[in-house]
Amino acid sequence: MGRLFSQDSDAAVKRSETPRVICLDDEYADEVLGALQSETAQTAFRALNQEPMAAAELAAELDVSVQTVGYHLEKLLDANLIEHHETVYSEKGREMPVYGPATEPTMLFFGTSDEQQALESAFREYASTLGIGAVILAIRGALSPLKPLFDWL
Repeated sequence: MGRLFSQDSDAAVKRSETPRVICLDDEYADEVLGALQSETAQTAFRALNQEPMAAAELAAELDVSVQTVGYHLEKLLDANLIEHHETVYSEKGREMPVYGPATEPTMLFFGTSDEQQALESAFREYASTLGIGAVILAIRGALSPLKPLFDWL
């Protein structure tokens, strides 16, 4: 879909190679899972990972109201899953924040914080050997039964 704004976004997201690991017993896990609990939130998150965009543009892309998108953007922002990357101007000259994925990716680990250090160590070892892309693809393949929730990996 083409841009709705006269001033196109040039937001380029440079992601960190080391994700933040969240364990199920971490209080932050509830916030992440809560932010992604609806299909609309998951679709919005996937869309923003493909291309940063403003709320009005995202609403048009998802065919939902700007208010609905605003609600989900707020939850995703609070969970640190997305960030405000830049500001563009509408045809009427209004400032429009452009949202995209957080520069520090989040990995939700289905284990406890007691196991977190071993997971982070293994992740660093595999990422340095295979490259971050191969590790993400391997994780995605392993979690494929959970595809609706983790489609954004």
